[in-house]
Amino acid sequence: MTRYVIDSREQLRAFRDMEAKGEELVAIYHSHPVTQPYPSPTDRAEAHYPEAYYVLVSLRDATPDVRAYRVLDGWVREVELA
Repeated sequence: MTRYVIDSREQLRAFRDMEAKGEELVAIYHSHPVTQPYPSPTDRAEAHYPEAYYVLVSLRDATPDVRAYRVLDGWVREVELA
């Protein structure tokens, strides 16, 4: 399994920049290249922003499948994308 993570200094810089601009975190997204677009156990354990939507893109089929969720304390609720 390959995982990619943001450098913690870059993440802090991004949050400080958003705060300075009066912006807020709306969504976090990533892909699941060979699995369904549903938060994995790792995704759920690392979901530290309950106010954000977690957008997952599955690339396992020819057409990408995009889904969005709210994740809080391991609890997952799918939300409709418009």
